[in-house]
Amino acid sequence: MASGNRTGDLIAGSYFVLMRTPPPPNPPRPPGGPPPRGPTPPPRGPTPPRGPTSPKAGPPPRPTARPAAAKPRAARKLPGWLARAKRLLLQPAQEWATIAGEFTNAGSIYLRYLVPMAAIGPIAATIGGVVFGERGSLLTFGTIPMNAGTAVQAGVLEYVLNLVGVYALAMAIDVIGGSVGGQRNRVQALKVAAYASTPYWLAGAFALFPRIEPLAMLVGLYSVRLFALGLSPCMKVGRDKTAAVTLLTSIAAALVVLVITAIITRLVVA
Repeated sequence: MASGNRTGDLIAGSYFVLMRTPPPPNPPRPPGGPPPRGPTPPPRGPTPPRGPTSPKAGPPPRPTARPAAAKPRAARKLPGWLARAKRLLLQPAQEWATIAGEFTNAGSIYLRYLVPMAAIGPIAATIGGVVFGERGSLLTFGTIPMNAGTAVQAGVLEYVLNLVGVYALAMAIDVIGGSVGGQRNRVQALKVAAYASTPYWLAGAFALFPRIEPLAMLVGLYSVRLFALGLSPCMKVGRDKTAAVTLLTSIAAALVVLVITAIITRLVVA
């Protein structure tokens, strides 16, 4: 009976010793072998309840396009006929050299230059006659009363006479230039008559105010200088004869203007 109890105590003591003995350390990992397994991770806890599904992200927003920088406005170009008039007044020698070498005809000169330029004076005079009831006169250096209907008729007649008169002046220039040894060329003569009369065409704007219309003659005198600069390159007039031809051309131009003025005055007075 005593031996049985002793045997039980030995078994219980051996079990207690085994429980208290620490586990042997991991053997060293051989070179090149797999890494030792770590401790087993703790068990996962309960899965949390799922909430509302978050909306899927859409495509990234497009970058805002920057407004294009405003382009600077280009300078507005003058009409061809007005640009030529400007160059004739500011750079006459260079412009005459260009004009003399242009290959053109009478119809082109009329359409591109004379048709708009010759209309400045008649339009201004018509407006002035309708608004103020009178029209300036170069013959009397005063004004002539008129009604609106007469003002319109005088304006139309003046426009037609301007277009006819410039061709008559071109014929005179052609004859004068040829008589002093220059070339005989009707188109070149028309160039001189049309383009050298630019100050006279522009001065027609004074007719908008009838009482100052006679002052247009002072501005028109600049045409004499343009005649002098244009006769040599266009009509091949010698420099020693340019002064004489310029004088004769200016007299012919003055006569044409006086005839046109006399015809219009006759219409108004009648």
